[in-house]
Amino acid sequence: MRTPFADSPEFQCLLRGGTSVDLFMVALEIACDFYPQLDAASCVATVNALADRVRERCPRLDKPREILGQINWVLYVEEKYEGNAEDYYDPRNSFVNKVIERKKGIPISLSLLYQAIARRVGLGLSGVNLPAHFMLRMDSDQETLFVDPFHGGGFLDRAACAERIGSLLRKPISLTDQQFDPCRPDEVVARMLRNLKAIYLQMDDFASALLVQRRLTALRADRPEEQRDLGMLCLQLDRPGEAIDPLEAYLSATPESEHTEHLRSLLRTAKRTVAQWN
Repeated sequence: MRTPFADSPEFQCLLRGGTSVDLFMVALEIACDFYPQLDAASCVATVNALADRVRERCPRLDKPREILGQINWVLYVEEKYEGNAEDYYDPRNSFVNKVIERKKGIPISLSLLYQAIARRVGLGLSGVNLPAHFMLRMDSDQETLFVDPFHGGGFLDRAACAERIGSLLRKPISLTDQQFDPCRPDEVVARMLRNLKAIYLQMDDFASALLVQRRLTALRADRPEEQRDLGMLCLQLDRPGEAIDPLEAYLSATPESEHTEHLRSLLRTAKRTVAQWN
């Protein structure tokens, strides 16, 4: 039997609990589900070339603000990358190959590109899973600084982050210390996948949503609702055989949910259908 995600070694590393995962490569592997002819080597070469330009202008690699300033200059001034506020929910904004091609993205995809460039010049940046807006965090001996790749790589402190989130949510907001903490690689990827899932469901593109949901269910195997959603998408796409295991997993984990009887009925129908095929 073919191993799930056999063509996604970085994603498999993530599933095994790896903490030194190359998130840019994970994002490329996810994009390959939708763009099978994607030239991953070309995308990596583009990131390498951008990092080379930053490195050439930073004789002192021990000055983080200078490095960030040069990343901003290369990305936003010379290359004219930008956050796609006008068509935010275009799914292409979530795929890093298309971000490189179109020079437009959403906060999390632009952050992964920004982070990949920074890592190549020796600057480690962490993802920050803030509500409604993903950012990056830079910790040095001198300071902790937050970077907003969606808005030109702007530098923010905690108060400015709260103000920006409040503006997006159109209400005052107070952020906890925990919300500013660096997030794990699996949390970054889960957020990326949930963004895509929501977009495709809104578009009634269930086939694309299923591609996303398979990865999300594998990544969040302990979340019954992801098993449920996988089963329901399989049923929506007339794949009852694939719906049985995730629906059984959901019903086993949550036998008394408000949807239990409906899902049991769907499961019985799926089993009858598969039995008829045999």
